[in-house]
Amino acid sequence: MSNKEYLENLFERLENENLRPGLELPEGVSYKSDLTIAYEARIESQQLDNPEFIPLLTDRLSKEKVTKEKINIIHVLVSLADKVQDHSIADFIINFVKNEKVRWVKDVALGDLVRSNIQVDKEKEYLFELVKNKDWQIKLSSLGLLKKLDDSYSPRIENICIELIELNKKKPHELNSICGVLSKHGSNKSLERIKEVARTNSKAFTVNTAIGAIASINGTNELEFFREISETNRNNDVKSMSTQALCKYGDETVIDILIKRAKNILSKTRKSKIHYVGGSQPELVHILKFLTQYTDSRVDKLIDFIISKKLDLMDETESKWFHENIKKA
Repeated sequence: MSNKEYLENLFERLENENLRPGLELPEGVSYKSDLTIAYEARIESQQLDNPEFIPLLTDRLSKEKVTKEKINIIHVLVSLADKVQDHSIADFIINFVKNEKVRWVKDVALGDLVRSNIQVDKEKEYLFELVKNKDWQIKLSSLGLLKKLDDSYSPRIENICIELIELNKKKPHELNSICGVLSKHGSNKSLERIKEVARTNSKAFTVNTAIGAIASINGTNELEFFREISETNRNNDVKSMSTQALCKYGDETVIDILIKRAKNILSKTRKSKIHYVGGSQPELVHILKFLTQYTDSRVDKLIDFIISKKLDLMDETESKWFHENIKKA
């Protein structure tokens, strides 16, 4: 089978929602996607690593008229280009988007590009046009692509982000993306706008991204701000984020705040089990690591309090760390 014939067969299977031969649906179930021919084909398409497929895919995409088929081709093409590090495909996709009329197709193309590691080269200027698009999903994707650009573009990107904050003060998802871009391209110039987002937004995910941006830009000088957020924002996720900032940038002046937070964490049994991934650690561990750097009677009292009354309220990760690192335990 030639490469062209293989791709014809693959794209036929990507549209085939029938059950794979030999499989049966569970009783009472009328459809199960992971049992279909299309599901198996999607897994197969993500594993392609032959660069000889790339010109065939670009040619196929350039000629395709059917929306769903275009989307399948884009998924396969960007995944393959990412795997073989063919960065020219980023410019190809941007040029494709310039001429594409269907919003859904453009959204998918740009979104796949953002999630890949391939870099835009010749079409960087067009990203600054895309970010002005009325379609917010396209705007979000163009922000994601702008974030990938090198630091020489930072002043332009920062100015755009400042404008977008002013225009989208009541849109948490948009502000979340903007602050994410500023975490790489922002400077002291955008700090007050980001702080305003952190102080006024009601969505924890947006506030936390703003806190992260502030930490990236000027963390060592923003202890008072992190303290402010810790004391004024009642959301538990935000408190966790601000706690980590206090532990990273704090000094002995935040000991009382962190002791209070530790006691709050251990005030009751937590219903959900948390899985820590990528080397992350519980908020309580961050606090105890910070506090035990200091020889302080307040810290000693906290440790004694935990040992005598709170060990059974720790989760498995917290308990393991505590017993391995706190000598009294």
